Amino acid sequence: MHDKYTDELNLQDVPFDAATLSYEKPELNKNYWIVDDFFSQKKATEIANRCFNKKKWKLGKPYTNELWPGMRSKNALKKNELSLVEEWAKEQLGKSKLWVATSNEVVVDSNTAILVGANEGASRPHVDNRQLCQYGAVLYLSQKPQPHSGTSFYRLKYPNGAAGGNIVNAPYNNLVDALKTTSLPPSAWYEDLSIENKFNRLFLFKGNIAHSASSYFGQDKRDRRLAVTFFWMAE
Repeated sequence: MHDKYTDELNLQDVPFDAATLSYEKPELNKNYWIVDDFFSQKKATEIANRCFNKKKWKLGKPYTNELWPGMRSKNALKKNELSLVEEWAKEQLGKSKLWVATSNEVVVDSNTAILVGANEGASRPHVDNRQLCQYGAVLYLSQKPQPHSGTSFYRLKYPNGAAGGNIVNAPYNNLVDALKTTSLPPSAWYEDLSIENKFNRLFLFKGNIAHSASSYFGQDKRDRRLAVTFFWMAE
């Protein structure tokens, strides 16, 4: 669990020689967007059941050396369902085109069911690589999610408690580039804003702001946190 940032905290200044990020305050309809009950209840339940019943899953932590946790399965939404999601996203963003980037080094798991239990993962603040994802989205599909299990935004927390930035801009592509480090401990982040997990909620956000699943839950397959993730470039 990360410490929660509030404007009421009496914090020290950022150390003068520390690596920094710019800060962009998370604001609804500016850098993140939400719509509830995106699909009909019947359709959302159908999609969730389809995902739970998938036979082919790729395994992450703790079963393999992948950085991501739990299980993943591609092609979560059918073509017409995916089209509805993309049209809504383009409308919010004012963009005419979205597409999924390709890479010889990284698999971009867009339109992918993500199933993660309580013992399979924890919050891991990160930004999406700017060359592969300008905007991310999550469709939450757990019927009875636990509290604080949606998606959180984060900002840097320095050893003296100072609050830093949260966004990776050009010329950097990710946190490794921007901060010149391969990893940061959980104590290096404040939780800035938490978006609650709600069945059939679609959440869209700028991928270069530090974010993560807030937490995971469940033991049995149908009790775990189920979501579909999307990663897009845009013009």
